[in-house]
Amino acid sequence: MKHIMRQTRDGVVEHIDPSPPNPSDGALSVAIASVGWETALLWYMRTLAWVWVSKGLFNWAIVLGAFPRLGDFTTMALPLQATIVAFACFNLLAAVGLWLAAPWGGAIWLLCAMVESASPFLSPRAASISYGGAMLNVVLVVGYFFLSWRAVRARD
Repeated sequence: MKHIMRQTRDGVVEHIDPSPPNPSDGALSVAIASVGWETALLWYMRTLAWVWVSKGLFNWAIVLGAFPRLGDFTTMALPLQATIVAFACFNLLAAVGLWLAAPWGGAIWLLCAMVESASPFLSPRAASISYGGAMLNVVLVVGYFFLSWRAVRARD
């Protein structure tokens, strides 16, 4: 049996139990802890990347006129056109960064999600999502911060 020791920041040496936690009680945090919070954060970011790729491609489909029931892009209000084009570009860029788990990807994604979430409240004419979509973005950002916080705590 191999004993694993770790020294804390204050200099105390402690014994670490190498056995993984038992997820039999069904708690989500225990199951995630058995996989690792950093791994959970990585797969959360990769799942978000696929969602943001689809959002970016959907915005480009609106620009190209693939969904005529949503209206003609050229007749939309100019602020809405600018919003759709900006998110068509930035959502795809954020998706690449999220997939790579690069710090700039998370930063661009957070910027996109927060600006998109604020748009229905600040400028309804330029909003490309509804209030429900804005709240969903806020929930996704809170989930990202929670997983990031737990991953950093697990590292220490």
